[in-house]
Amino acid sequence: MTKVNLARALSLLSYLGLFAYMMWWAIDLSNTPAEHISLILLLYVSPLLITLYGVLHARDKGLIWSSLITLLYLVHGGLIWWTEPALQYWGLLELSLALIHLISSSFYIRWRAAATNADSATA
Repeated sequence: MTKVNLARALSLLSYLGLFAYMMWWAIDLSNTPAEHISLILLLYVSPLLITLYGVLHARDKGLIWSSLITLLYLVHGGLIWWTEPALQYWGLLELSLALIHLISSSFYIRWRAAATNADSATA
């Protein structure tokens, strides 16, 4: 497995993990009344749905935008980790997933561009 494929796999797994975690957060962990769960799901999950197509198909613009969107989840996870003692491990999980996606998608874009430029230079 090359470093490009490893970065792609980490980026995709962390993004999908963040997507699943935010759905679980909205439904179970946030202590939201049942009549407001759909609103919380809409607020927490819909930003991730905007760039899902670009992440799944490894589009550069989609990965860049998803990295920018995951900054919101990075802040949210950090706040939960810092302020909620009962949920601090869940906040750390959200923070970790967002940070892994941010770093791995950045490296994936860089390494794929370098590999493409190296291939075109040798041809």
